[in-house]
Amino acid sequence: MKLAEVWNQMIMGATVRPLTHADDDLIYKFQAAHPDYFNHFQDHPVTRNEAIQDVTDVPMNAMPDQKAYLGIFKDDQLVVLVDLIIDYPLPSLVWLGMWLTDKQLTTEQAADYYHSLVATLRAAGAVQLQLSVFMGDRQMKQFWESQQLQPIHTTTVIRGERAANVTIYQDKF
Repeated sequence: MKLAEVWNQMIMGATVRPLTHADDDLIYKFQAAHPDYFNHFQDHPVTRNEAIQDVTDVPMNAMPDQKAYLGIFKDDQLVVLVDLIIDYPLPSLVWLGMWLTDKQLTTEQAADYYHSLVATLRAAGAVQLQLSVFMGDRQMKQFWESQQLQPIHTTTVIRGERAANVTIYQDKF
């Protein structure tokens, strides 16, 4: 089952499709428009190489076929960038590695897109989703808590010489 195809059946007024290296310029431009997100864990704006590396990067102990790097498009404009690892770190669990929304999107629109993702994941057999939120990212903390995700664990993530505290949130469905 292709996740984007199933998600397209669950979403109204937008189209979901996989993002590939053919979209490198779009991915970089979209990520570069979110400097606050990257300031949580690195001391420089996202570079083009860092942005496009996300297309194929998978965490340790994950396989490339577990990755779904998707874009939601409304009127041919990328409005949400989603990085998922399916069955990670356990079967039936989905890790949401990145959820970036266009700055013009309302909270309600972002919530609708998230709920369509949950419906899609349920249809694919997933039972829960987990993600991390950087401490100090009040906007995303508030967003995920308003979607009824529960904080389950706080930890430190190390990237290069920088460390960042994160809270792991979970949505069981």
